[in-house]
Amino acid sequence: MKKNVKVRVLCLVVASVLLSGAVATAAVLGSPYETLKRAVLDALTTRNVTEEASIATYVNGVQLEITKTHTISGDGASLSYNFDEDGNTTGYNYSSNGLTINPFFYVTNDAQGNEIQWFSADIYPVYDSYRPWSNGLAMFDPDERDSANMRFIELVADALIGDLKNNVTMTSENGMRHISGTLTESQVPEIAKAGIDVVVEQSGRFYYGETVDISFDGSEYVFEQINLERSTKTVLTWKQKVRAMTMEESLAWEDGTFHMVVDSDYWDTIYIGDKMYIVLGMRELIDDYTTAATRSDYTSNGNPLSLPMKSLVINYVHGEAEVDKDGNLLSIEATATATSTDIFGEVSVIDVKANARFCDFGTSKPVCPIPGAEQILTAENLKGLFDSTYMHVFFTLNDDGSINADSITTMHPRELAYITDNEG
Repeated sequence: MKKNVKVRVLCLVVASVLLSGAVATAAVLGSPYETLKRAVLDALTTRNVTEEASIATYVNGVQLEITKTHTISGDGASLSYNFDEDGNTTGYNYSSNGLTINPFFYVTNDAQGNEIQWFSADIYPVYDSYRPWSNGLAMFDPDERDSANMRFIELVADALIGDLKNNVTMTSENGMRHISGTLTESQVPEIAKAGIDVVVEQSGRFYYGETVDISFDGSEYVFEQINLERSTKTVLTWKQKVRAMTMEESLAWEDGTFHMVVDSDYWDTIYIGDKMYIVLGMRELIDDYTTAATRSDYTSNGNPLSLPMKSLVINYVHGEAEVDKDGNLLSIEATATATSTDIFGEVSVIDVKANARFCDFGTSKPVCPIPGAEQILTAENLKGLFDSTYMHVFFTLNDDGSINADSITTMHPRELAYITDNEG
């Protein structure tokens, strides 16, 4: 069962962001609210900026998760690095002109037993005209500044921030402005409380739980699917007829002609262990029952915030920011505390600490971390290889870090390794 911590504390983070937004709106000394609000919206459409940010979540004083990012946003491109708490890179995302590249972190072995690390990329030429996805502050294209979307955000900001701007104080020295603000439980706007209640009510409404293998004899696969809906657990037992791929089908899977060689009117694919099988016909339900869910059903991943919430109260939010003489937001920090009660009655104290720093305004320019990738992974080139301009591909790198053009494939590396092993 997978449930992102950030989803669990979304309402808490939103509250933090709201205060952060209120703090940032005080960027221009002596300006009225409308001018300050425009400054925030302008920041959301910054075209070139570099940002370092982190967010940490604690439950009852114990650190649950920490995420650190370094994002470079520029014209038509975005490069975001992720780091662990020790500062080691855990991955990155590069997007530009309909191309998105991720380290896939899947490892196979060559004939000599050497490890080969695979990367993946998505090619979406239909999205060429859109701003690439970004982890950073610049979430919107500058052309959207006067759009209906931004006007809606402005109206929402008016409703949510409301009188919070009166909680903000500011000092100035040599053109540098320091802004701070605090929000207590009694000052949370009613509309924000209503939004939190909606999130709480929806939490745990329905979970696709774990799939548990029961038996497999090479042709019939029996498994349990566990579904959770707040305090209720439903266990469904299914069986499916499957068979292993032939060599011809495996090769056809790689070159995109799989549908032409499979010998069944209805088919699907499924991984059992590390091997892909062809599913023949519809799966058959052979048993089901419903029982009360337990805490362990939700916390098998060790995350206490996986438990559906019964209530969530924002206790305290504090934010600080630094703005230079030109109105650029240089840094912002926010801390927030909330009290949650889960559906089993346990009360937890949740703390969130977030900060971000910005630099290189107007001059940031993302560079693809894999030399040659943008020239090779184009819709035109790949159409010649796979007869498609919209695809997900895998590839490896040369010793110098450039893309290995001969390694590009649409087949998952583990399937490619299976074919190679069988050919050998």
